[in-house]
Amino acid sequence: MHNKSLIKGFALVEILIAITILSIVLLSVYTGVSAGISVITGTKNYTRAMILAKTKMNEFILRRMREPDITLEPIEEYSGFYLTRKTERFEHDILGPIPAKKTDIIISWKENKREKKYMLSYIFSEK
Repeated sequence: MHNKSLIKGFALVEILIAITILSIVLLSVYTGVSAGISVITGTKNYTRAMILAKTKMNEFILRRMREPDITLEPIEEYSGFYLTRKTERFEHDILGPIPAKKTDIIISWKENKREKKYMLSYIFSEK
């Protein structure tokens, strides 16, 4: 009889060990999946920002590059994304000021409570 209760106790310990191992494995799988989802979301937002920046730059070029600067203007098609466009005289690191301008298109958004940005620049002649 003493032997029978020892076997039942041993079976209970085996079950607890199996549940512990299963919990550790499931926790690591859950962590990996959630990290993967976070990376996919970040990549999607970064790709969207690249496409938006190129589109806004093309629109600026088509309008003969004569529009005023913009600061954190919401992009209607994509909530949470903002456009900043600024044009300034271009200065070369070695040659100094030259007859050219530089326009920066900056797309910004928040991801995981952190500010993210993508910037695209275009240098063009003032003539």
